[in-house]
Amino acid sequence: MDVQELQARAEKAAERAIANLYDRQREDGSWVDRLSSSAISTALGALSLSRADPVGYRDRVDAAVRWLRAYQRGDGGWAMADAEWPSSPGMTAFGLAALHEIDPEGASDAIARARAFLDENDAVNVVPGLSGEAPKTWPAALPTIWALTGLRDFERQPDLPVETVLVPRRWRNKVSIALPAVLGLGIMQSRTMKRGLARRLSGRIAEPKALDWLREVSGTNGGIEECPMIAGFVYLGLRRAGVGIDLQLASLHYLLQTQREDGSWAIDRDLEISVTAYAVMALGEFRDPADDPALRRTREWLLRNQWIKPFRQFGIPPGGWGWANPSGWPESEDTAVVLGALADLGVPRTHPAVQLGIQWLLKMQNRDGSWSEWVRDTHLMNDRPCPGVTAHAVLALRRFGLPDSPGSALARAREYLRGHQGNDGSIASVWFRDNTHGTSRLLEVFAGDGRSPAAAAARKWLLANQAGDGGWPLRHELPPKGSTAEETAWALFALLADGEDPGGPAVLRAVEWLVNHQDDQGTWRPGNVGLYFDDLCYTDDLIAHTFALRGLGRWLKTMAAR
Repeated sequence: MDVQELQARAEKAAERAIANLYDRQREDGSWVDRLSSSAISTALGALSLSRADPVGYRDRVDAAVRWLRAYQRGDGGWAMADAEWPSSPGMTAFGLAALHEIDPEGASDAIARARAFLDENDAVNVVPGLSGEAPKTWPAALPTIWALTGLRDFERQPDLPVETVLVPRRWRNKVSIALPAVLGLGIMQSRTMKRGLARRLSGRIAEPKALDWLREVSGTNGGIEECPMIAGFVYLGLRRAGVGIDLQLASLHYLLQTQREDGSWAIDRDLEISVTAYAVMALGEFRDPADDPALRRTREWLLRNQWIKPFRQFGIPPGGWGWANPSGWPESEDTAVVLGALADLGVPRTHPAVQLGIQWLLKMQNRDGSWSEWVRDTHLMNDRPCPGVTAHAVLALRRFGLPDSPGSALARAREYLRGHQGNDGSIASVWFRDNTHGTSRLLEVFAGDGRSPAAAAARKWLLANQAGDGGWPLRHELPPKGSTAEETAWALFALLADGEDPGGPAVLRAVEWLVNHQDDQGTWRPGNVGLYFDDLCYTDDLIAHTFALRGLGRWLKTMAAR
């Protein structure tokens, strides 16, 4: 491989990627991404609008149905993200429910193909709740939607107890981001399903508290968690129950505002705060963001989006950042990422927002030294300790000079990462598929640490799991097959941060992969690597773009220094 030629190609690729990024910057200095369209969100959105006003919303419902029919895959199923491989039994079951209720005759062929796919893939035992077993993952809500649309006996629903709102907050909050759907559908079950006297009474006591809780977490745009999927669950549950008219209208308003031109909905509206911080990190490999006139507004935008009041519903203190506003909740990952971006933008530790953000992260650390997203010391759902989130918190706090002395927050976090690293050197991340993300982040934490055993093991695993084409990953537990821009960029950046030879074969092959896979617009095809729940992945164009650019930038910088 001609290294000088590769370097010239990488420089050109970086120039095009930077131009693409600035072209997408909004007037206020921020960026907005495109999350993949989602079969589950589109099915729930279509059902909600159809039940709300089938005549008034006919064009919107028809557009959603057309999207579902157009994105049904050849095997009869629907995928988790757009039409990405493979089809998913859980997503297919939601698509089937929408077509069965809204267009049973016109979509009869699509419905038959979906049923055949579910039968062939043993959906009754694969999709949680369909076999009558206790819910284990998010699609346990699917049997409830099937019951609402006549695909299942109404009384055969997994129990989503509205009484959850009555238990002490330290226990209730462990359900975390699933709680709005649990309460919305739980109110419906309490009102409409056969229950004993005690459950009927407890349900009626819990109902007003649950409605008030939902009102408190709703944003000014009517959304909850900036998630159309949640809006659909809440609307369908409350409409069937015949209560919470204001919440029904708010959810409908949010669904109308977030439906895409092609009729679909994404799993979340966007990750605007996250990707804005990622953009700053990527550009920081090429220039000083603090001196970039185009990023002055970015700095102010990020500062404006800090939560300066407590998020009372989960006992979260003021000072954090969410993934998007107004209804995205403050959480550890994006608080750490934004703090790192603010450091790049020249905001000093003495700035009140930075001081508050640092205090926020320290308060949110778990007892074992790790960080979760919203609730401390829980191991339920997706709000369990996450190595990726923990590593981001360490990197952010380190940027502002926090000590690494024994017993400190940083020392405890590093000990957590060492203790949870696998024997093979890898570590999983809650929010991204498989192990490339978590292992890369762990290596960044220990990079340059005197060749510590943790760093050496992580580095060895990354090098051993580079695919034959130069990208990552080598093996797959979750789809898609093949190397992705995100995982290749994460691994490349971490290896360079740890001092890997920029002219070594592994690094050069990774750089060549990124250069070869840049498209005509100067960006990269996003991979289905984002993990919303254990069986719900998504793609994000700016995650792919910013991290690929960042990896190339670090390599070019390292080569120049060399």
